Amino acid sequence: TYEVLITFADQICRQSKQMIDDLTAETDQPPKPLELNIQTKIDGADAVHIDSEKVKWAHYESSWPRKVVFNGQNWDPYTEPEFQPESKGFPVPAGLNLSAAELVEKSGRGAVQLLKSDDRLTIRFDDRHAAGSDDYTARVHIPISQLWPVEIRCDLPEHVVGASLTIVRYEKDERRPTIIPGEHVFDHLGRTVVALPAGSYRFEVQHQARPHVLVSLKSSRVEVGSTTTVRLQSIQIPTPKLAVQGFRRLELTQLGIRSILPTGAVSWQRNARSEHVLLVLSKDESYRIRVLGSNEYAQVALWKELKTNEIRRIQETTENMVRCSFRWQSEALHPVAAGVKLNFPDSQYEFRVTDNTLLLTNRRFLELRYWFQIKNGRKAVFHPQGYTLPQAPSDHLFELGGPLTGRASAAILTNESLGSPSAKQLWADISLIDPQGHILDRQKSTIDWKWEVQIRDGATPPKPPLTQAAIQRLGNVTDTVLLKADYQLDLPAELILSPERFVPRRSKHVSTTSPAYMNWRTSAYLAKVERSLSEIALEREIPLDPSYGVKLSWWLNGGAIGGHRGTTMPLSGMVGDFNWFSHPWAISHELLHGFGYGHDDDMNRTDAVIQRRFQEYKWFVADHPDFVPEFLLQAETEPTERVLGKPVDLLGLIDLKRDTLQGEWKLEDGVLLTPASSGGRLKLPVEAPSSYELLMVVTRLKGRDTLGIDIVAGKENSGTLLALDGWLGRACGLHTLDGRGGDQNESTYQGGVFPDQKEHTILCRVTPESVVVDVDDNRIIDWHGDPKRFRHPANSTEMRGRELVLSETKNVSYQISKIQLRTIKTPD
Repeated sequence: TYEVLITFADQICRQSKQMIDDLTAETDQPPKPLELNIQTKIDGADAVHIDSEKVKWAHYESSWPRKVVFNGQNWDPYTEPEFQPESKGFPVPAGLNLSAAELVEKSGRGAVQLLKSDDRLTIRFDDRHAAGSDDYTARVHIPISQLWPVEIRCDLPEHVVGASLTIVRYEKDERRPTIIPGEHVFDHLGRTVVALPAGSYRFEVQHQARPHVLVSLKSSRVEVGSTTTVRLQSIQIPTPKLAVQGFRRLELTQLGIRSILPTGAVSWQRNARSEHVLLVLSKDESYRIRVLGSNEYAQVALWKELKTNEIRRIQETTENMVRCSFRWQSEALHPVAAGVKLNFPDSQYEFRVTDNTLLLTNRRFLELRYWFQIKNGRKAVFHPQGYTLPQAPSDHLFELGGPLTGRASAAILTNESLGSPSAKQLWADISLIDPQGHILDRQKSTIDWKWEVQIRDGATPPKPPLTQAAIQRLGNVTDTVLLKADYQLDLPAELILSPERFVPRRSKHVSTTSPAYMNWRTSAYLAKVERSLSEIALEREIPLDPSYGVKLSWWLNGGAIGGHRGTTMPLSGMVGDFNWFSHPWAISHELLHGFGYGHDDDMNRTDAVIQRRFQEYKWFVADHPDFVPEFLLQAETEPTERVLGKPVDLLGLIDLKRDTLQGEWKLEDGVLLTPASSGGRLKLPVEAPSSYELLMVVTRLKGRDTLGIDIVAGKENSGTLLALDGWLGRACGLHTLDGRGGDQNESTYQGGVFPDQKEHTILCRVTPESVVVDVDDNRIIDWHGDPKRFRHPANSTEMRGRELVLSETKNVSYQISKIQLRTIKTPD
C-alpha cells in the first residue's frame, strides 16, 4: 500500500512571487492595490460578480440600472450583462487572491455589501426597503500580496492521518475571523502544506478516526509573511476525572470539545464499546468543553473553558451550579419507573429519576421531556418544554406528573392539497396536559389512546374538502364540535371536550393565533421567527423598522407563502416543533419575500446565510451556559377567562410591548393614553365570544377626530370599525357597512359623543345579528342585520380571527380609564 500527498502550494507560491516581481518591474514600485469603483442608481436589488475572467451584473428586483460607471467607463448592464475586465480597464491578474479585498467606501440609503471568496467577489446593492431609487457608490481595494508556503506538522501523525485542516484568518475591523476555504489533508507523516497571503492565522484539526479517540489540535495566532512552519505539539490525556465538591465516585459519561469555528465539536459518549476516551490536545491551549457525568444518584452537566492541563481533572464547586431535584406531585399516579431527557443546544442527556435524583448544572436554560411507567406496564411520555433555571448557587424543583387534564382545540383551515386553493378542512387536536404544561406524546405513549371528532347534533363529521354548506353547519366549531378520546392508565377513562378556539399570540414583530395549551411550541416558533427577522436585517445591513410586523397564519397543506407583512406556514411545522434552536422549515425563505426578494440566487444565498447563522446561534448558546431565552410566552397569555355575565378587566391585562400594533401608547397609573399625534392601533388581549358587551370610560384630551374600535360579529368573524367622533367630530357609525362610510349608511349617528374633555361611558353590545352602542345611557347606534354586510378592509376569517382592536386618527388623543368585556347570552 502506498500513500502519496500531492500539493500544489509550492507551485502556487512561485506563480504568486513571479506576478509580484512582474508588476514591480513595470513601475519600480511595490504594486498598489487594484481599485474597483462603481457608481450607479439602484431601484430594487442588484449585484455585480467579479472574477479573473468576467464581470457580470445580476438584477433581482424592480428596475434594471441603465447607466453604471465602472472605473470611469460607462456600462449599460441591461444590454451588456457581462464583459471581460480588461475591456473596461480592470485587469484581474491570474492567481490574485480576491478574498483579501476590502470595501473602503460605500454610499446609498440601503445596503452595500462585499462578499468574498478565493476566486470571486460579489458587490450587493439593496434598495428594496424604500420606494423609488437612490444613488449608490462602492469602492473596493484588492491588495496584491505574495502567497507564502505554510507547512503544518503534527508530532503524533498516527492521530491525524487523513484529517482535514481548518484555517481561519483574522482581519482588522472584522467582527469574526474568515474561514479559508479548501480541502487540506494531513499525510502519514502528519504534515500538510498550504499557500497563504501575509496575515494573522490560526490552524486547527478536529478529528475522530476511532470512537474513543478525540483529536483537537490548534495553534495560537501565527503571523504569516514568509515561508512558515507551524508545529502542532500534542499531549495525550486518558479519560479525565470529574470532581464536584461533596459528590463522590462521579464517572464521565459524555465529553465534547469545541472547535475554534462558530460551529462544531468532537464528542465522545460512554457505551459498551467505548468505556474510556483518549484526548489528543495541544499543549498550553484553552478549550471550551461539555462534560456530562453521574454517580448512583447525581447527574452533572457542565460547560467550561479550561486550560489543557486542567482537563485531566475537571473540577467544579456547587457554588457555581444549580441543584435540581425531581418530585412527583401527590395527586400523580405513583410510577414504578420514570426518566427524563434533557435537550441542550449541543447534546441530549437521558437518565432515570427517583425521588433522590439530583441534577447539578451551570446551564440556565434547558428543554425537558419525561416519561413514567405504572405497575400495569403502561407508559406515558410527555413532549418537552423549556425551563429557565435560577442563577447559581440555588435550588430548583422539577415537578413531574400530577393530575392530567384534557385539552382540545379545533379550527377550519385551508388545505390546498385537497385540489383547490380555497379548499377547507376541519383540523382538531385533543390531548392530556400535566400541571406544568407538558403535553402527552400520544405516539410514544402506550395507553391505548383512541380519539375521534363528533358533531353535537349527532351528524357525521364532514369529510374534506368542506363544502360551503358544511362550513356553515360547523359555524363556530367550539359550539358545534366535540372531541372524544378513550385511554387507559390505571383505569379506563374517557374525555369528551368542546374544542377551544385558537388564541392571539404576539412577540415583538410577529402576531399569530394558536391552540391555547400549546404555549411552549408557540414560544419556540415565534422566537425563531423573530431570530430570522433579526438575521435578515443584519445580513441586509438595513435595521428592522420597530413598527414592522408579520401576520403569521396557518394552513394544512405542505407548502408556504410569504409576502409583505404576511406569511402562511404549515400548522404541522409549529405543533410538531419543540426545539428552541432548530430553523423552521422555509421560514426565512418566506420572510424574505416580505422584504421584496424573488426566487433568485440572491434569495437562495441570503436564506442559506440565515440557516447557517441558526447553527452558529445554537453553538453560541452552548458556549454560554448563562444564556436565558429572549422570549417566552407566560401563562398570562393563555385565553382570558370568560364567565357568562362576569366582566373581565381588559385594561389590566394589556401588555404594551405585546399588544401595540402602531403608535406610542402609554399606561400611567392604570390609565391608557392613546398616541398624542401619530395615530395608533392597539390589540385588546382577548378573543371576542359570540355575544359580548364592551364597556369603556373615555376622556378626550385634545383634537377632535376618530376613536375607533374594531369589533367582530357573526359566525364568519365579520369585522367592522365602530367610529366614534369621526369625520372631525361630525358623525359616528359602523364603517364600511354595505361598503359605505360610517358617516353615510343606515348606522350613522349625526354628531359627536365627546363634546368636552370630561369622562364618557361607552357601552357596545354585539350579538351575531346586531350592534347596539350607548354613550352615557343615550343610544346612538341600534343596528340589526347580517354581519356579512360589513366590508372591513382587514376582514378575513383566517387573518383576523376574533380580535378586538382600538385605534385613533392623527392629531387627537384620548384617555381610557376602563375597558371591560362581558360575555352575554346569545339570543336564540
